[in-house]
Amino acid sequence: MDGARDNGLRAGNYAPVAELDPRVADELLSTLRDRGIAAYAVPAAGSVGGSMETRLPPRPMDRLYVDDQRTAEARELVDEHTPPPEPQPEPVSPDFEASWQQVLTSLQSTPTHMTTPWPEREDLTLAERERDYDELEREQEEHFVPPPAPPLPRLRRATLGALATMALCLFVMITDPAGRLLSVLAFFVFVAAGASLVYNMRPGPPSDPDDDDGAVV
Repeated sequence: MDGARDNGLRAGNYAPVAELDPRVADELLSTLRDRGIAAYAVPAAGSVGGSMETRLPPRPMDRLYVDDQRTAEARELVDEHTPPPEPQPEPVSPDFEASWQQVLTSLQSTPTHMTTPWPEREDLTLAERERDYDELEREQEEHFVPPPAPPLPRLRRATLGALATMALCLFVMITDPAGRLLSVLAFFVFVAAGASLVYNMRPGPPSDPDDDDGAVV
């Protein structure tokens, strides 16, 4: 086995007596040989946990085996060569009474300063709040009002005459009061009135600048 050492003596059966630091184990092997006790040491493999996992020791250790007929004598030698364990400090229990008194003192103490939990803008008097409310209402009332729509353009006399003629001709063609000949004549007059209407809708100002008949339509 890797790391196994013995003291050169042999025994029928061996029994474990301790797990030691490898340096202490080597010194004990020599001491046990001088006493005529067969022994050997192997690296400790650790223990097996609840999930069958191997738990290694926190630092390398050797397991010492001796002649099972002389285990009591071997343990005395182990105790002589093993330094006593360092005393562990006793755990200090928390002082619950003192902690509770500190909590009560902190709750009863008056804070030296307080921070405003809201913006300074909100820290207003009643008069200032009413003034801001009036300003907000005035801003909402002063909204944009579109200018009034321009008046409709006035039709020229020629345009009104053409429209009246076309309406009369349309009435004659629909009612046909005097026979087909009048309807045919009304049709030609309707076409002529329509042509006159289109002609009078030409762009540009009227020929007579003093003629106040309204917009050109």
